[in-house]
Amino acid sequence: RRPETSFLWFTSPYKTLRFILWRRHKWGLILAFLILILLLFLGIFVYAFPNYAAMKLVKPFN
Repeated sequence: RRPETSFLWFTSPYKTLRFILWRRHKWGLILAFLILILLLFLGIFVYAFPNYAAMKLVKPFN
């Protein structure tokens, strides 16, 4: 009889990824996530700033 743990990686991929990726690359993954969040905020700023700056220069509601 085969042990049930031989298919553990197949039945529970989350645990497998946690043990393989998280332990080895924990700080790299955290850093990548923080850089992604920073890039998203920077992208939103670059997208929204020209409209905001133009409205401040023109002042259409005065």
